[in-house]
Amino acid sequence: MWGYLRDAATALPGLPELAEARARVPMRWYNRALKAADKAGRDSAIRFGAPHMFDLGAAAGAVAAFLAEHAPASLPVRPDATDYEICMQARKIAADVLLRTTGLGPDDALIVCAAECERQGVEQPDFPGAADRVARVRCELWWRRRLRAAHIRALEHSNIRLHYVHYRSDPYASNDAVRRRVAQNRRNAATLTAITLENEHGNRFTLEELAAKSVSNKALRRGELMTRLKGAEELADAAGFAGVMFTITCPSRFHAVRQIGNKFQPNPKYDESADPRAAQAYLRKVWARVRAELARLGIAYFGMRVAEPHHDACPHWHGLLFSDRVNDVCRVIRAHALRDSGDEAGAQRRRCRFERIDRARGSAVGYIAKYIAKNIDGHAVGDHKTGEGYVVQADMLGDDVIVPSQRVETWAALWGIRQFQAFGGAPVGVWRELRRVKEADLPAEAECPEIRRAWAAAQRTEGKPASWAAYAREMGGVAGEGKRIEVTHAERMEPGRYGLTLRRVPMGVRAVGRVYVVDGIAAYWRTLPVFAPATRYQWTKVERSGAAASTRTRVNNCTRPSGARTAADTGERRPAWMDGPEMAPTAPDRAPT
Repeated sequence: MWGYLRDAATALPGLPELAEARARVPMRWYNRALKAADKAGRDSAIRFGAPHMFDLGAAAGAVAAFLAEHAPASLPVRPDATDYEICMQARKIAADVLLRTTGLGPDDALIVCAAECERQGVEQPDFPGAADRVARVRCELWWRRRLRAAHIRALEHSNIRLHYVHYRSDPYASNDAVRRRVAQNRRNAATLTAITLENEHGNRFTLEELAAKSVSNKALRRGELMTRLKGAEELADAAGFAGVMFTITCPSRFHAVRQIGNKFQPNPKYDESADPRAAQAYLRKVWARVRAELARLGIAYFGMRVAEPHHDACPHWHGLLFSDRVNDVCRVIRAHALRDSGDEAGAQRRRCRFERIDRARGSAVGYIAKYIAKNIDGHAVGDHKTGEGYVVQADMLGDDVIVPSQRVETWAALWGIRQFQAFGGAPVGVWRELRRVKEADLPAEAECPEIRRAWAAAQRTEGKPASWAAYAREMGGVAGEGKRIEVTHAERMEPGRYGLTLRRVPMGVRAVGRVYVVDGIAAYWRTLPVFAPATRYQWTKVERSGAAASTRTRVNNCTRPSGARTAADTGERRPAWMDGPEMAPTAPDRAPT
């Protein structure tokens, strides 16, 4: 269908495809589709030698292609859906699955559930039993979580492909993603505040108060990471290891936007199927190859790496590494970092960089401390400044001030990227479990001195901070890689939303020690595992009664005339019907009787 160019501005919004786009996609996507339609109509007319005309058919085709790429009809919910719409869709799908699987056996019901998961584009639950998987696919809350994750990742990947995520627009994460993350955090905070738990000793806390005492608290999380890094540096100094900071980035095909000076341009080499999760998987594969080669060479090393986003949401890694053969470690890392597309422009200079730790300039921890703080809560970081000198400023979303660390937190949560990971040293799980062990439950010094000394190192008292270095020494090896102490688990069936589930529950720590055995004939020392139980409270939810007290009473509150007397005063008898069982006094629910 053709029209005159002068009428294109009024004719385009009337296209059915654009009306569908207006109802399905965010407004800035709609504006992008409108521009694509205008360009397609003009270009088609020029190809046919009629620049004064406008090809409405080509314009409609461009919009249809845009919708097929970024908002296909196969999506469970439209890209611009609200959280309420996602919840309602989850309820609809769960009810439909329940209806179609009622009366079927577990195996037949699983076939229906697998087909529905495939149709909605979500992965099936990973459980060995068919009944466990069916129970989850029937659940509205399970679908709500899956649809939320699938929706926001599809929305954000399209924002990246449309080049809305970069320093000049929305750095690290789009405003759409940040807005939804802020709303999610508010819902979570309201839930934590509303739920009260009580332990067996009668102590009551809200979930918010309990979360503030764990590593869910950003300040405590940052403090634990800094304690571990400080201990790693002490261990490196004691062993005579040198330190190096390394940075590994992804090849050009993972970057949607390239920066040239102060200008940002779409990257022609970008692979549109590569989202940040794919880029993180690439970095993990590179690191797996590095670890394998270092193990073959017998090189000892330990440290920590931090994953953070480029301005276009593509992840890259910073790491602090200690080793007695730093040059060999750097050679191995560089070889594997450049193994993929190592000959492309800028790869030799940017793909992999190293900076040797100069103790004259300060502590080795200072080199990576800013990356840790920047990716948790921005504490004492100052400006988020890039290598090119670009500063990521705080901005406003409605009435909320969004700081850069919130964008980074949104990015990590959205794509499911693990931001911090230690390697080559002692496990943090044993450290945390030791902090749950009470002094009275520790074994005797003669039985297992390693547990006692590791426990003392993990405790922070008023006059002594916790020491990761002392704890790692008790674990064995240069940096605790000996793992002499391990967490003990017990398997038990616990009730949950989907019935009884087998869970591995941590119970304490154990290590090889010496136990004094008296068997009735002789007494002797024997080498056996020694166990120290951890203290865990049994928490129950404090139910708030929803039943209101009855408003019906048998008291007449009307104003009595002066001098009025009651039946008791006059000696009159109560009618017999008032003493019947139907007039027995009632007590409110849960009242003692």
